[in-house]
Amino acid sequence: MAALVFTVGMSFCTNCQACKKTSEPETRICKAEYSTETEYGFAIDAKEAQGFGFLLHIAKMKVPYHKIFVCLFCFFMPAYFNPVTASSAKDTIRIGVFIESLYDLNFSIYSYHTNFWMWSVVKGDVNDDGKIDETDSIASIDRIKMVELSNAKEYEYSHQIAFRTTANKQTYWWATQFCKANVYQKWAIDNYPFDNQKIELKFENTAFDTTQAIMLNSQDTISFKNDINLVGWTISGGRIFSSIVKYETDFGDPNGSGTSYYSRVVFAIGLERISAAAYFIKMCLGVFIAFLVAMIGFAIGPPHLESRFGLGVGALFAVTANKYVVDSSIPESATNCLVDKIHEVTFVYILLILISSVIALLLYGKKKERARILFDKIFAVVIFVTYFLILLSYGLAANA
Repeated sequence: MAALVFTVGMSFCTNCQACKKTSEPETRICKAEYSTETEYGFAIDAKEAQGFGFLLHIAKMKVPYHKIFVCLFCFFMPAYFNPVTASSAKDTIRIGVFIESLYDLNFSIYSYHTNFWMWSVVKGDVNDDGKIDETDSIASIDRIKMVELSNAKEYEYSHQIAFRTTANKQTYWWATQFCKANVYQKWAIDNYPFDNQKIELKFENTAFDTTQAIMLNSQDTISFKNDINLVGWTISGGRIFSSIVKYETDFGDPNGSGTSYYSRVVFAIGLERISAAAYFIKMCLGVFIAFLVAMIGFAIGPPHLESRFGLGVGALFAVTANKYVVDSSIPESATNCLVDKIHEVTFVYILLILISSVIALLLYGKKKERARILFDKIFAVVIFVTYFLILLSYGLAANA
């Protein structure tokens, strides 16, 4: 009997990609490995949030046996294991967004601004009182107003309205609202300004935990207004996924267990910088010119060797001033971005040029003119070639 069960279960779960039972909708929860951002992981997290952790620890085990367990489990009880079809969640709220504008991408204060329309779809009898009336309309608006933009510094909802609609012989409330938001964003600046960014809108159902409602996305792709006018950037793609967020608190619930679980839907938008090379030259042109000015010092010989120091020191101040300007446009970080590395290597090479001026002055003072000329020629070539080889390696690494 056990062998028969094993054979039948695996026949419905080829390569552990999907589990399907006759007369039941397909339940995709058999991924190769557990990840909270897959439908498999979402099902695991949702059921764990509803108190079935003793079964799900096995499903999270990264050994071949967990695949057999999950396939058998979802074959016999797909509705039980799927958070979308499970009856343990009181409501299912599906949300979506339409992005009207993205602007003021500010790297120095970790933020961007956005305006968008947002909608939600909930069941007709929101109040569970056995009838569908205007109180359900008000409740549907309350549902969408209670959805929090959790990674926003500040946001404002307006223009709330709800419509009663019918689809597939089921009655729903379709509610919409407009949102203006200032969103916190941690920028990826390692290759700045040859950077690609991923900005996110994170929505959480803060009013109802997963025992009361599950929040899902109602769209497969993110839509944008045609004239979004995103200055300096182009939209390279988008991704939507749902997950369960665990909080190590029950927020003072007298019947709580010390933890709580809430639904989250994330809309991730990929951005690619337009004309990154031109922007890079604009930021670093002063640095390169300062370095070349310092290099001119190698052409100055006696009795004007002191002028070499003036060129080097002036170049050092010019690079310092340029760094202050650049630092004002990027966030403080413990790691160095591409522009930081270029400034730092330029500081070091200008310092080497100043040291070479000291050596040349000592050789001149000891009447070793031929040695001074040879030293200047060799050192000038070494400094120039190695400096630009380092810059080239930085550029290749940034575009890798």
